[in-house]
Amino acid sequence: MAQAAINRILVPLDGSDMSDQVLPYVAGLAKAIGAGVALFTVSEEDESTTSAEAHLEAHASDFRNMGLEVETGSKAGLPSTEIVEAARRYEAGLIAMTGHATPRGRKDLLGSTAHNVMQKCQTPVLVLPLNASDFAHPSAIVIGHDGSEAAKAAIEPAAALAAALTCELLIVRAVEPVAGLGGAAKYYGAVDDFAEDSLEELAADLKARGCKVTTHVGQRPPDIELTTLADSRPASIIAVSTTSLSAEVGVLGSTTDRLVRNQSHPVMAVPGKA
Repeated sequence: MAQAAINRILVPLDGSDMSDQVLPYVAGLAKAIGAGVALFTVSEEDESTTSAEAHLEAHASDFRNMGLEVETGSKAGLPSTEIVEAARRYEAGLIAMTGHATPRGRKDLLGSTAHNVMQKCQTPVLVLPLNASDFAHPSAIVIGHDGSEAAKAAIEPAAALAAALTCELLIVRAVEPVAGLGGAAKYYGAVDDFAEDSLEELAADLKARGCKVTTHVGQRPPDIELTTLADSRPASIIAVSTTSLSAEVGVLGSTTDRLVRNQSHPVMAVPGKA
């Protein structure tokens, strides 16, 4: 069954300049796909919400001036928990946030809030680079697919986004050559052929539904393969499942983790299913 269109984008803000950096991109994306926006903040239990709500309303006014439908909301509690709940409450089809901003704007390897949201949420999370600029129309949605059932979770949301943006859907599988196994390496060709056939089956179904789809099988590590191909297509968005190859829900896959940390492209992290 096809993924439903993205009708609303949830944008968690913490009042810092880092979290606010996503706003120009989100505004452009929402306008391009015809989605509404929900601006949301989480405060500590003993904090006044007045200043936070004023901050949200100032940005909401800017969005309304662009012709976008926007809602605002705030809640006290644990940021990741309240963001996940807000995604359900607002029926968001996408959450947009930076990957390196913690609730108080501190920069570290991977913001704990973004990491926890990606682990817990059933809504795709669009993680934008820390230096995210204005929205540029993507020429492609580049999907990472390793052949597992968990990885297939990214296909439908990516196809829905590509359809809304009328851009190419590029499905990528990295099959690294067998090394150090002596004569076993001769079977690499068969593995490579199997990967191509598998992708073509996926592509055929998507093409039958009107998607513009291309496939690629590469021999480099998945994050390098995906980033290189995204680099060759201006403003591309990379889409991957959040789940590791073990398909253990709540365990962030290493490829997803490296892509988010790399910050070279927006990454849509889609909840994987075993």
